[in-house]
Parts: sequence; structure tokens; C-alpha cells
Amino acid sequence: MNEQFLYYIWQYHLQGRTLASVTGEEIVIIKPGYRNNDAGPDYTEALVKVGTEVWAGNLEIHLKTSDWYKHHHESDKQYSSLILHVVYENDLPGREPTSCPTLVLKPYVDTRLWQVYQGFLLSQDWIPCARGFNKVFPVVVHSMLERAMIERMERKVGEIQRLLNITRNNLHECFYIAMARAFGQKTNAQAFEILARTTPLNILARYSHSFFQVEALLFGQSGLISEKHVDEYHDRLYAEYKFLKEKHHLVAALHIPWKFMRMHPQGFPTVRLAQFAALIHQSSGLLQKLLNSRDVQEMQKMLSCQASEYWNTHYRFGETSAPRTKSTGNDFINNIIINAVIPFQWIDARMRGDESGPEQALRLLYELPPENNSIVRGWAKLGYNARDAFASQSLLELKNRYCTFRRCLDCKIGHSLLKMQV
Repeated sequence: MNEQFLYYIWQYHLQGRTLASVTGEEIVIIKPGYRNNDAGPDYTEALVKVGTEVWAGNLEIHLKTSDWYKHHHESDKQYSSLILHVVYENDLPGREPTSCPTLVLKPYVDTRLWQVYQGFLLSQDWIPCARGFNKVFPVVVHSMLERAMIERMERKVGEIQRLLNITRNNLHECFYIAMARAFGQKTNAQAFEILARTTPLNILARYSHSFFQVEALLFGQSGLISEKHVDEYHDRLYAEYKFLKEKHHLVAALHIPWKFMRMHPQGFPTVRLAQFAALIHQSSGLLQKLLNSRDVQEMQKMLSCQASEYWNTHYRFGETSAPRTKSTGNDFINNIIINAVIPFQWIDARMRGDESGPEQALRLLYELPPENNSIVRGWAKLGYNARDAFASQSLLELKNRYCTFRRCLDCKIGHSLLKMQV
């Protein structure tokens, strides 16, 4: 038994039932209250009928009565006015807290629920409920995926808000850093952010007419080029960077953690950085254009870019490769729209007080194809095929934030499977 399971029982399985305290008082749960994840009692704003009186307030849940004293609640003012102390087992009969009634849950807990939940916790399957997933009604799955999508978008928006705080609400600077992170994808997002934060946008904008100078600035600030001779193009970039660095008193980061290992060469940070330089060079007023657009194909055209000619035969400086144009592919562009453009549209609408804006931004996900990755393929093996980016993003969130951490009691799908046992 664990407290998470007791929270679940309290929240979903006791409301309206007639129970009894350890002293025989009749207890009816009118409203379970709200889970408190901060310091203090476990639940707030609960409504409980004790005997003939209705009490409103906070309550605490423990596995055993003795936990009350282990946690020193008897001397903590936050617990002096509780309306109820809920335990699974009373291991101190006659020594229960006197400040409020004690309710023992053990007689009211269906052991079948605990057995199913234990099965989730001990499961070695791809997701804890893999063997029962197909038994859940589609409407329940859809509802959970919608919730997961909102949570995922709120996290992405929270990341944009962090960047806004860093840039002191400078939308253009914030968008520049957000786009840089998107170009770095998951593996090099941090490295791209460090580069963007140490390479002022206003300096890049001044030289945006020159593809070569933008490349020189970005590669120079990245630490991926140096005084050491590599090849003609590398050396020209570094010479130009030295001139621009001295002219504008630029300060590069001491170390940027670029990652090349276990990556497809097309995704090497050198290639992505060259493409990012191309986007800065070719895009004027990109932020406003993207914020105003609700057309996915239009966005894809805006974000389509191609690295300079040198990169047609290189993935890294000084190492020649078979000729191949290094253009941003559709999957990569869609990833930028998902991870940077849509969250930025969402937060921009909020800042402008546009209530319909966030929903309109989210609708773009229905127009984008689903991602093709191991998690999306894993759900397909269980019978759930993502039709669009909205579904694939939701499935990523569900797997990474719920299934991986076995948060089955917080998941509507887990709830549905547990209810089937009652």
C-alpha cells in the first residue's frame, strides 16, 4: 500500500458513502476537496458530514496513525484545525490525534483495485497498462490525450515565458532564441540557446544581407571554428569572425556542449547552424509573418532554407563527403512549427488578450502530419495510430510524463481500467 493509492481512493471511491470514524461517528464524504502539492495538509476545501454536522476544511492522509507523530503534526499549527485524519491502518488504537476524527480506510478499500494497481507498478510492458489498453473506451483515450496535449503546450509556453523573462519581454530576441533551440532539436537545444544568448540579434540583423558574415558570426561565437588551419572556407570564416568580434566587442561562451555522437550527419550541429544562418539571411520580419499566419504550407515555405554551397560536400569542417544539398526537410520544418512557432503564437495571443488565439494556434497541429518516432510507433503496436501532429504530440506527452513514471492514478486511462474491477 502507498499514499498515492490512498489519494486515489479518497478522491474517487468514497464520495457519498456512509463510513465510520474509529469512535463510531457516522461520516459521509460530501466533497473530497483538492489535492495540495505544496507544504501543509494533503487536501484542502473538503466537505465532510460528521454525525449531524457538516464540516468544511483541510484533511491529512497517512498509511498509519503513527505517521501523524513521525511527521510531528501534533506540534504543527498547519494541522491544528483539520476536519479529518484519514489512515489506511490504525496502528495506535486509543492514541489517535484528538484534534479531529480519525477515519480508517482499510475496511472500505476493494483489494481488487490494489491488485490491478500493483500490476501497473510491476509491469514490464512498454506501458504499464499495455495488456488492458484496448479495453478502454475510445472517448476516454481521446479525453486523456486532449489533457496531455494541453499540459504539453503549457510546458512549451512555460519555456517561452522563461525566455521572455531572460530577454526582458523582448519578443524578437525571445523568438530568435526559441528558433535557435528548435534548430538544435532535443540533443543540441541547450547548446543553440547558449549560442543565441551570446550572439546578439541586433548584430546579426545588421549583417543579415550577407550570408557569409552571418555564418562567420554564428560559427565564430559557437566555438566550432578556430585559428587552426582546416580548409580555405573555414579559415575565411574565422578571419571574418575575428574582424567582426573586435569591431563589436563580442564575447563568446567559454564552452558550448555541442553533441555529434549517435546523430545522423544531416542533423549535425554544424549543418543545422549553417541552415540557421541561411534562415536569418533570407528572412525579414519573420516573427510577425509567422505570428499572423494560420496556413501551414505558408509557414513551411517561410522556414525552408538551404545551407551555403560549402556544406553540399561537408557535414563537418575539413571533412569532405558525397555531394548532397543540405536543405531543411519537411519533418524538420514541421518540428520547428510544433516546438517554436505554435507555442509562440499561443503566448502572443495571451499577451494580446486574444481568447481564441491559443485555440487557433493549437488547431494547426491537426494540419501537420504525425511524427515518426519510436514512441509513436510503440502506440501503433498497441492499436492507436496517430493521424496528425496533435495526436502524436499527445502520445509523446502521455508516454513520457505519465507511463514512464507510472502515474496511472493520475491518468484517465488508468482510472478507467481500475473502475472495470469494481
